[in-house]
Amino acid sequence: MLIAQKFAEFIEQTNYETLAPETVAITKERILDTIGSALAGCASWEYRDQFLAACRNLGNGDSSILCSQKREFPAAVAAMIIATFAHAIELDDGHKNAGVHAGAVVVPTALAMGEKLGSDGKDIIAAVAIGYEIVYRIASHVNPMQIQKGFHPSGNCDTFGAMAVAGKLLGLNKEQLANGLGFAGLSASGLMEATQSGQKSKCVQVGRAAYNGILAAYMAQMGLDGTTTIFEGKTGFFNAQSEDVDVEDVCRDLGKVFTIGDTYSKLYPTCRHSQPAIEAVLDTVAEEGFGYEEVEFVNVGTHQVAYDLTGTIYQPGDAGEAKFSLPYGVALALNEHSVGVRHMTPEYWDNPVNKELAALVKVCVDPEVQAKFPGERGARVEIGLKDGRRFTRECYDLKGSPNNPIGWAELAVKFVGNAAGVIPKANAEQLMKVIADLENRRNVTEIIELLK
Repeated sequence: MLIAQKFAEFIEQTNYETLAPETVAITKERILDTIGSALAGCASWEYRDQFLAACRNLGNGDSSILCSQKREFPAAVAAMIIATFAHAIELDDGHKNAGVHAGAVVVPTALAMGEKLGSDGKDIIAAVAIGYEIVYRIASHVNPMQIQKGFHPSGNCDTFGAMAVAGKLLGLNKEQLANGLGFAGLSASGLMEATQSGQKSKCVQVGRAAYNGILAAYMAQMGLDGTTTIFEGKTGFFNAQSEDVDVEDVCRDLGKVFTIGDTYSKLYPTCRHSQPAIEAVLDTVAEEGFGYEEVEFVNVGTHQVAYDLTGTIYQPGDAGEAKFSLPYGVALALNEHSVGVRHMTPEYWDNPVNKELAALVKVCVDPEVQAKFPGERGARVEIGLKDGRRFTRECYDLKGSPNNPIGWAELAVKFVGNAAGVIPKANAEQLMKVIADLENRRNVTEIIELLK
């Protein structure tokens, strides 16, 4: 049986009743965290208005987006918009070692399609859990080679997750689902070059995965034949975007083991690869109590991917570069003792103290850190003070990672912070209650209304 067919069978057979309680609990956390990230992106992304203006040229519809009373977009466009917001400020969740952000696409797709189809809470939970599983099964087997070949994991792999969500909520059968996955693979796109130029717009390719996945589901529903050899075919997804994929392992224990538990929550609005160094500095400063003016140098040893993506920008000139600058993140940790959305603005990256501190940071590829990649993604940091003191710390399991998890209470604090100034506080508090009780909700309309 082809992988697309195995996935299709899994999607068709999985529902709320087949999910373990812990999977349901984690899924609701992922929904809460992603909605919060989307709210923050809606408030802070500098291209929001231009992007919405561009999307209005794609046709009219009756689906909702965030922070608007209007219902003006087709469902696929609405999902794309919310997904773009969710990834816009680098606060969305991700897989512990596959370099992919599933929630940013899977959750918006479920919300948009759930609103259109009148899906109940149990259906939404099941669809989201399924979407994560499909994305993670693919991304964890094609990376890091997918990244090394220049393909963006979220823009590509999330397309399959969006199709799985849309197809499940549409009630597609196994044959249709397999065809839909084939169409998703043909339209999967996104390049890592977006981390080199046009970083402020990188989130659009992630949002586009939601649109492409929904379109793939509708084409399958209409009976179009999909490329069901999309994964293991000679010129299929695995061979085109990776190498030596263990095809037999991709679907091992599918339906028995849910990998949504391999998700990390982001606490800082930066590229994940810079965060081990940032957290190591934050923890060292908190424990040792020295001031930024005492710092003589900071040496950061990390792995090659982290260096390539975040180790070379020292003086960011815009929010995109700020999110991908490890030296700037370290400077904020030393001076501001925190790294938040407010720091991705000129007020902070043009601050002379932050510029001076960033210049003290030396980033290199550490052979020992590299040897642990991609199974472990971390950094070794050495901070030298002018009085001769030296502090060294390694960080692999960031706060919010599967091995160092944060629970609903901590996620609620992050959610309230992301929602502040975007929707009324009462709405934010009610949203958390609704999501916590989602399996007992007859539809997602209440969530949509609270997000307006």
